[in-house]
Amino acid sequence: MSNKNIILFSQFINEFGSGFSRIALIILVTDWFHNPIYVGILTFGVFVPEILLAAPVGYFVDKKSHLKRLLVQSSLASAISVIAIFLCVYFKVKSFALLVIGAIIYDIFSGFFDPIIVKLTVRLFEKGDYNKINAAISTARTSAGLFSGVLVTVFTGFVPIKYLFLFDFLSYVVISLVLLGLNEHREVNHPLNDSAGEEYKSNIWNSFGFVKQLLHDFPPLVPVLVTALLFNILLAPNSVYFAQISGEVFRNVKLIGVMDSFFSMGFLIGSIIYRLTSERVNIHTFLQIAIVQVPISFLLFGESQNIVITLLGLLLLGAALPFFNISSKTVLQRVIPESRLATVSNSYFSLINLTQPIGLLGIPILLNLSGIRRFSLIAGIAYLGVTLMILATGKISTALD
Repeated sequence: MSNKNIILFSQFINEFGSGFSRIALIILVTDWFHNPIYVGILTFGVFVPEILLAAPVGYFVDKKSHLKRLLVQSSLASAISVIAIFLCVYFKVKSFALLVIGAIIYDIFSGFFDPIIVKLTVRLFEKGDYNKINAAISTARTSAGLFSGVLVTVFTGFVPIKYLFLFDFLSYVVISLVLLGLNEHREVNHPLNDSAGEEYKSNIWNSFGFVKQLLHDFPPLVPVLVTALLFNILLAPNSVYFAQISGEVFRNVKLIGVMDSFFSMGFLIGSIIYRLTSERVNIHTFLQIAIVQVPISFLLFGESQNIVITLLGLLLLGAALPFFNISSKTVLQRVIPESRLATVSNSYFSLINLTQPIGLLGIPILLNLSGIRRFSLIAGIAYLGVTLMILATGKISTALD
């Protein structure tokens, strides 16, 4: 099996298995403690370490010369942490603190996977292939997420929740075995700009310092980051939008699952389109398309009282995200020296994720005050105005290509 196929297969299995644990943990906490506040605390408890440890995890990855070994080790560590959660559930140790600690440890170990893959892509493939590899990874992960979501829905009808954690454990065992076939020796001969990596100096706990240096060295990325921050705020409470639309507009809460599926299918379609067209379409063009798609699709699914148009809007919205995400990841892989790639890129994405609580906490309040239709109209028009201003001033530069 080639390096590319090993990476894609491991990404698929990783996302597939993680889907089981992620959903099972929420179901478990809900079933054991009967209070939505516990789910919120669990989510917040996992979210904070992801932000605080972004730069240290990336720094640790950058310091390792043998990424294959680190990838296998992190997979095995994730497997052990999943087993710990399984044992807690198996012996019915109903301790919320233990579940949160287990979830945090699991999330920390599994958090090594992405920065290692980002760096391996640079180490093993040509610069012109990064976007195709990233698009293929996005396709694999989205497909796995959809597949695991369907299976979990089916399995929860007759399989005890505790066994869903075992499925995730087995997925990490499979990943570890598959990764043993990875050939870490360079397949291409492009030079490494390791000396430039010394320019990225910051306190290892200060992710903002690394991002600040990145934007100083590569200014065309500034409007991309600003747009990403706005994306994250607006789209963080997707599940809230789906609940409001299904209940307030269509008076049928069962549509929540259908809407979520269409959004995910849009993401998958966008990933496939990116993969098929990446050789003919420039990165800055993908970014321009994405920032126009978001407000238009937001207006479609938020304002429409026709279920077909609403679902088409969700497909369009889902498709916009891989256009933006894959392009952003590829730009970072091309402009950041390999010696600091994991540290800086991990810091960049953690900064973007830091805005999620703004959307998760603030937007539901606005929805209660104005309703989904009025909110989507105001937010969509405002965001469209910002988008058109960015495009008119040429802020999405060809330098990103």
